Amino acid sequence: MTPQKHIAMWTCARSRSTLMTRAFQQLDGCFIFDEPFYPPYLARQGLDHPHRLEIIQQYETNYERVVSKITGSLPQGYSFSFQKHTANNLPENLNLEWLMGLDNFFLIRHPSEIIVSRQNIYNYRKIFTLHEIGLEDLYNLFIFIEKQTNKVPLVVDSTDLVKNPSKVLQRLCTQLGVSFSEKMLTWPPGIRETDPIWAKTWYGTIVNSSEFIPFTQQKVYVPEHLKAVLEECLPFYEKLHQYAL
Repeated sequence: MTPQKHIAMWTCARSRSTLMTRAFQQLDGCFIFDEPFYPPYLARQGLDHPHRLEIIQQYETNYERVVSKITGSLPQGYSFSFQKHTANNLPENLNLEWLMGLDNFFLIRHPSEIIVSRQNIYNYRKIFTLHEIGLEDLYNLFIFIEKQTNKVPLVVDSTDLVKNPSKVLQRLCTQLGVSFSEKMLTWPPGIRETDPIWAKTWYGTIVNSSEFIPFTQQKVYVPEHLKAVLEECLPFYEKLHQYAL
């Protein structure tokens, strides 16, 4: 493994991405980048997201400088980075050639679960757009990387992860060229230094966790006002799901 190895996980919000990040964070020599494109995205879009102004004031909001940071040298003592990114945070005009220097993989979740989980964050009747959910953007990025590399990118369904974390993480680590450790299955509860300030709103469940909990199948009820966006999202999820580990 070289000191410049960067693993980039591309996903949608509410896809258990912080859970995956917690697991990789337990590996020795792992440096975490947690959604570094979110602040510039908020600065450009002006969306009504929790802590928006606070985020813009405290974090880097220039896309090019973020790219330079996540593709550059790591601090002393770290051998690789694990980067959590949501695809819909990338602007359309950003040159994406730098992606070829990363080890990219995709984390997906059924859109009905994403939509309901996102709605639960808001204390009012929220209507989401296809772009806000992000599955179309995720699929388009998948296709871009596939064309650039002539190789189908890795895809993990987060439901498979929580059903059998040890097996999925072992297979994923093998594909990414890092060594799996049983340490990935547990972690200390609480806020981490690497957690962004929006963790207090978005990361409630994972902050209080200390391990992968046994999977239980639950019926998901999508409110009537969100069924249209669910139908828009489904084809992109299904296209990605066919490649899942």
